[in-house]
Amino acid sequence: MKFARYWRDVEVDVDERLFGIPRVTVWGASNNSAAEAKQHARSRAGRFKELVSDGFDRLREYEYWNGFIREEVLEEVAAGDGRVLAVLTRNSYGATVLNTETVLFGDIDVPQAGLLARLLEMFGKQKKDKDYYLAKIGHYQKNNPGYTFRVYETCAGLRFVITNEVFAADSSLVKTLFAALGVDPLYVNLCKHQTCFRARLTPKPWRIGVERPGSRFPRESRRDKDEFESWLRAYQAAAAKVSVVKLLDTFGSDSTHPDIRRVLTVHDRHSSQGYAVLA
Repeated sequence: MKFARYWRDVEVDVDERLFGIPRVTVWGASNNSAAEAKQHARSRAGRFKELVSDGFDRLREYEYWNGFIREEVLEEVAAGDGRVLAVLTRNSYGATVLNTETVLFGDIDVPQAGLLARLLEMFGKQKKDKDYYLAKIGHYQKNNPGYTFRVYETCAGLRFVITNEVFAADSSLVKTLFAALGVDPLYVNLCKHQTCFRARLTPKPWRIGVERPGSRFPRESRRDKDEFESWLRAYQAAAAKVSVVKLLDTFGSDSTHPDIRRVLTVHDRHSSQGYAVLA
């Protein structure tokens, strides 16, 4: 997992006619020291200049996938022998996210049916709602009885987790499984490039009437820190009134891998508060 405890930045002069600003900020990261994070920032700044000189298309290679994930580390979930099983972070819009290299979480988005889809349903086309995808997971498990699935409802669809076996997030097996179940393509790419599975544990702020934070981690000025602390108090108060997931069903045996049990305990404690409203 690509998370870091130390972050430092450097500024790079750019062509204001192209970027709209005279300089951009490039961040570096390290799990060892602030000095190493600063050196990483200088190295990434050099790479940024090279890509700019090669054209804007190359910039897609630069940010996000090739470095650390710029999120605040909140908590680690450890096995009995001290191995880190999962890391809880705060993402760019303030929600807590569970990240794990081995516990297979998958998200399936179920969009609202448009007019054409509703008309086709009137003429017999199967409605692809949450029940449809829940049945699809059940059917998949029946044909693959070696897996045990726990399935949750989310605000926008379903979340599932395989509870009896661990996986590598970037493996071809995971890719095939996700394709068979209709997992959100954006989520598939995140798992591949960040080499971990992710599960949001707290609500998206706009779903509970809270604006996004006005700044992004790491916050260095006292003003940004104070404003974020104020934002966080308001967000946590609103988040306490909703759930993120609701358990729907389990397919397969009762077997649960001990590492997965530890991760699921944390997942359920944060995300499933027993409220009817999902956000």
